[in-house]
Order: sequence, then C-alpha cells, then structure tokens
Amino acid sequence: MDATNTRRWPRFHVYLPVLIAAHADSENVTVPGLVCELSRAGMELYGGVNLQPGDLMEVEFQTPDKIRVAGVVRSRSGFCFGLEFCAVKEEREAAAEALESFIRKRHETYVQEKQQTIHQSLQMVQELRKCRQDIELLAHALDEWLHADSREKENGD
Repeated sequence: MDATNTRRWPRFHVYLPVLIAAHADSENVTVPGLVCELSRAGMELYGGVNLQPGDLMEVEFQTPDKIRVAGVVRSRSGFCFGLEFCAVKEEREAAAEALESFIRKRHETYVQEKQQTIHQSLQMVQELRKCRQDIELLAHALDEWLHADSREKENGD
C-alpha cells in the first residue's frame, strides 16, 4: 500500500478550540469544537453538529482577532469533519496568514515556557547536587568524629 501524501498543502497537528456556526435541521446552531489538523486548504475538526458532506460550516478561532473562516464539509466520521475552506481567495490567504501567525506565536510561547521550565529544573538539579555534597561532607566529618571518639575511649580505657 502506497502511503504517499498527495495533499497540496502540509497538515499541521494542532489542538485549537473553536466555535462552530452551522445551519442544521432548519436552525442556526453554535457549538464548541476542536481543530486537530490544519492546512492552508482546510482542517480536521471535532464538533457536535449534524452536518453532512456538502453542507456549509463557519469556524471561529478563539484568537484575539476572532478569525472566522467558512468551509464545505468534505468528509464526516461520527463528529469528526473534514472541512475545505471556501472563502474568497484574498480572504482565504489573509485568514491563513493570520492563523499561521497565531499558531507561530502560540508555539513560540510554548517553547519559551518549556525552556524556562528546563532552566528551573537545571537550577534545582544543581542545588540538589550541592546539598548532596554538603551532606557527604557532614557524613564524612561525623564519621571522623565518631572514629576519633572511639579511639580516645580505647586509649583511655
């Protein structure tokens, strides 16, 4: 079986909360959702809406700019949807760039937080090593003192 990726754009694994706005069963509904994969042409997301392939869906990312994109449901498995973006090309590119910027900033923040955590952990390891050295010095000094005390008792008796 050939597992060659034939997609036009690379997919990125993300976990981004969104609001899904759809027209289902003759009423407008808005439900929370979660984007799991994202590309310039579409996304995979989970949400509790009853839509079928060919139906329209709007997705609003929970970003400071509240980026909103429209798309057509291309596939569905349970409550997992494959969505192809269908906005006008200029809007689509602007939305893609805004999302890319948001994801990049979020990733940079994540990396900075992890680097800070690593730095703090290294400092703790150094402190623990210093404490261990101090304990070993105290143990050695105590051992010397006990041996000296026992030799004095042997010599004095």
